[in-house]
Amino acid sequence: EGERGPTSAAAPVRRVGEAARATAARIASVRRAAGFRLAAAGRRLRLAATADRLVLPVSATLDRELDAGRGFLWLPVAFGAGIVVYFALPREPSAIALVGLAAILAASAWQVRRRAAAFRILVILAALAAGTTVMKLRTEALAAPVLPREMTAAVQGFVAGMEAARGGARLLLRVASIEGLPPAATPRTVRVTVRTREEGLAVGDALSLRARLSPPSGPVIPGGYDFGRAAFYDGIGAIGFAYGAPQPVDLGPAPLGIRLLAPVSDLRAGIRARVLAALPGDNGEIAAALIMGDQGGISDRAQEAMRASGLGHVLSISGLHMALVAGSAFWLIRALLALAPGLALRHPIKKWAAAGALAVATFYLLISGGGVATERAYVMFAVMLLAVLLGRRAVTLRNVAIAALVVLVLEPESVLSASFQMSFAATVALVSGYEAISRLRDRRLDLAEHDAPGLSGRALAWMGGLFLTSLIAGLATTPFGAYHFQRLAPLSLLANLAAMPAVSLLVMPAALATVILMPLGLEPAPLAAMSLGLDWMMLVATTAGAWSAGVGGLPAAPPLSLLLFAAGFLWLALWRERWRLAGLLPMAVAVPVALSAPQPDILVDDGGTTVAVRAADGRYRFLGTKGHRFEVETWLRGDGEPDRQVTDATEADGARCDALGCVITAGDVVVAVGATAAALADDCRFATVVVSRFSAPDGCAAPVVIDRAALARGGAHALYRIEGEGPPGYRIETARPPDRRPFMPPLARGAQ
Repeated sequence: EGERGPTSAAAPVRRVGEAARATAARIASVRRAAGFRLAAAGRRLRLAATADRLVLPVSATLDRELDAGRGFLWLPVAFGAGIVVYFALPREPSAIALVGLAAILAASAWQVRRRAAAFRILVILAALAAGTTVMKLRTEALAAPVLPREMTAAVQGFVAGMEAARGGARLLLRVASIEGLPPAATPRTVRVTVRTREEGLAVGDALSLRARLSPPSGPVIPGGYDFGRAAFYDGIGAIGFAYGAPQPVDLGPAPLGIRLLAPVSDLRAGIRARVLAALPGDNGEIAAALIMGDQGGISDRAQEAMRASGLGHVLSISGLHMALVAGSAFWLIRALLALAPGLALRHPIKKWAAAGALAVATFYLLISGGGVATERAYVMFAVMLLAVLLGRRAVTLRNVAIAALVVLVLEPESVLSASFQMSFAATVALVSGYEAISRLRDRRLDLAEHDAPGLSGRALAWMGGLFLTSLIAGLATTPFGAYHFQRLAPLSLLANLAAMPAVSLLVMPAALATVILMPLGLEPAPLAAMSLGLDWMMLVATTAGAWSAGVGGLPAAPPLSLLLFAAGFLWLALWRERWRLAGLLPMAVAVPVALSAPQPDILVDDGGTTVAVRAADGRYRFLGTKGHRFEVETWLRGDGEPDRQVTDATEADGARCDALGCVITAGDVVVAVGATAAALADDCRFATVVVSRFSAPDGCAAPVVIDRAALARGGAHALYRIEGEGPPGYRIETARPPDRRPFMPPLARGAQ
């Protein structure tokens, strides 16, 4: 017991010491953990503070913008984006699924309407889904048979529309029958060019003619303008030309819609005849185009001069013409009513003038043929005049947004057209620009301290306004025009400054006076005045076109560049505060994206008979241009050479041709274009790229084969060379995707 006593007494002490050390360790661990948590919390607080400094100003700016009503301006943008999404989809969506999605998003937005952030996001998503849904429903509503193949046949139908064409007329026929086609496969409407003069025909006539018909063509280059899609939404199932003169035939009464259009068509024909009788030549044709929207009789020389100078927009009835005609009517009616002081003081003559101007605009829409661009201009101007009638400001971005929504609901496919994009870009830029200028002027000037400007001051202000208007509209529309037409008019601003005063003050008011005085037989006088303005306009156009000859061609840009510019432009134009300047960044990025896009090395038309091959000097050499001038001119324009003459390649260009076909060599690439099926056997042995409108044999050894089946599936082809070791390889793009959409021609039999 004596030996164990000390040991037994020390054990509790050791255990207490160990417990104390463990407790101290735990305390230290807790302190370290607490320190880590405090440090982490501090970091989170610092990050949150930084985020608040970044997010709160943006949130506050957004709230101020929305309180000012700027959020509504983005509804047509989201709706239009939904339409673009529809066309970008790889295959056709379900209408039921789209309707359900749009309804769910709209209902969800209504449910969360008291939660601002969620409500805003859901409204934009609902507008996006609504745009896709409306476009899908319109596509299904307009679905109609398309001519299955190229054919020559007898056609019978009613004239539903017509326009002048050089050497004849272009008719829109509501088809009654096409020889060789059952009713279920017969297109409802065809467009046929006849050699008979327009004066011998009238809307509502029943005609029989023999014509060469073909399905509406697709893009002549992948990513290019789709003629077939435009024809689908115009209800046209075939195009062609007639052999000989059309003959009258008894088909019974015309459809009601055509009978209703007949009086307007007769009026248009009478106006055109009277205009050309008093003003022959190009001036008369241009006058008829400005009054009736029919450019078919204008000479190629005049049209090219107008395009090269940047004045081509004057020939197409758009917002400019509608504003000048209806605006002149508004000013004239109000001025006449103001001559009676008692009337002016006691009655709302401004609203009366707006109602009269709306009636004039409606009449102008009817006699102009109701083209797509004219309809858009009418909707836009009608919304503004209705705002006057309701006692609201006429020219606001809100009214422009309403007009855009109306147009997109009625014709959603127009969002892809150059005319829609350029007309609304110019309008949005002008309204937004002048709003910003007005705000800046109101902040800096106290108008009460300045005397009213004199005559010279008013003249300078008018000239300054004209310059500013041309500058803003030109800057806004130039990128859209460059994308769609691959061409810039370097002297466009100067040409517009020189010509537009005559157009605004003389040409368009004289056009209005011509129509008003025509029932009295007094149209020669205003037409003579109009001719003076047109002479000056054509002088400016030819001079500016000559000075800028050979300049302004641009290579085709990718769609991404247009999307970047459009997004930046809308951000800059639709907001009010300084954060709008952030839109300049995507606009600036769009320029290098457009200029750095690769260009095709080989192009093939949809028939497999015309080919462009890029030679060592970087320029295209062509094979098979006969009868395909339009395709080759489009290719040259897309390559930045709009003024280059179209010629076939020669022996000096490395091309060899015989009865079997042609072969062209460009560096280490050999391209063979077969004219017969017999040529394919040899072409497949030595050529790098084989192109033929016939079916290639099985086992063709050429690296790239574009034969009848490939052309039927994809239409026009573009080949981009892939640099690397070994034989040249190519990335191939086609004008048509593998999965056909309703607005595309059906896949030919045997091409699957």
